[in-house]
Amino acid sequence: RYRNLVMNYTTSTNQPTAQQLQPVPDNTNPLNIKVGNPDLQQEYTHQVNMHFSSVNPFQNKNLFFFLNFTRTDNKIVNQDDFAGVVKTSKPVNVNGIYNIVGDISVGFPVRPLKGTLNISSNAMYVLNKQVVNKVINTSKTISMGPNIRLDMGLTENLSINLNGGLNFNHTVYTLAGANQAKYISQNYGTEIEWQLPSKFYFATDFNYFINNQLASGFNAKVPLWNASISRQVLKYNRGQLKLRVYDLMNQNLGISRNSNQNYIEDMRQVNLKRFFLLSFTYSLNKAASAPGGAVTGMKMMVR
Repeated sequence: RYRNLVMNYTTSTNQPTAQQLQPVPDNTNPLNIKVGNPDLQQEYTHQVNMHFSSVNPFQNKNLFFFLNFTRTDNKIVNQDDFAGVVKTSKPVNVNGIYNIVGDISVGFPVRPLKGTLNISSNAMYVLNKQVVNKVINTSKTISMGPNIRLDMGLTENLSINLNGGLNFNHTVYTLAGANQAKYISQNYGTEIEWQLPSKFYFATDFNYFINNQLASGFNAKVPLWNASISRQVLKYNRGQLKLRVYDLMNQNLGISRNSNQNYIEDMRQVNLKRFFLLSFTYSLNKAASAPGGAVTGMKMMVR
């Protein structure tokens, strides 16, 4: 059995740029004027990391824990002053900026299913600040969610895994009238790898993404299905010829949300949809002849 605990503390500084220090107004955009601040001080960041791991290979059990705490003093943020439709932005220093990120994962065998179950959860807390019309607007963001994954080796030649998870995000602003940002994202998927006769291999994966509580038009449900078939060739199985199809259902779409100090942004991206990829890879190592072990090759993509 192996156990390991690591803790460390680091500090760093971030100097203001020449543009942030220059007190000359930038009127390139008359509706969004930028001016520097010669009184800016450097940022000073404190960071504490803790990582714990416990692995028992004989019982196929494991435990991992990670925690990161960051505090920034003299954080450089924008002070936005509004006069009608004209905004003047000036960098200023603020204190009390925090970022906490944690993750825990537990794995253990499920012998009736010939598999291993991994359960994990992540959590994040971010406290940030922005100055609007001389008033500090503090944003507090909480993000957390569990994930579960079951890996099963049903036979020597067939393996299947099932996974699922959700993530809850909530941002609150102290400035009166500011909107709160709250949404939930979900992801469910499966993967299959099958070793066929005559050195053929088949693999497929399916993921289903669900976004809730976003702006109208952004609450999409995206199915993403990929598949491939490959064959090992040449002496010592050094070569691998593979045909892979990405996004079989032609539904790939990118949806994301960004909660900043003074705005909420929902983004919808048009991603590359269904295409075929034909590849040949060659392994330089005689012993490393398994699929995915090749280190050099060529590829051709067809849409």
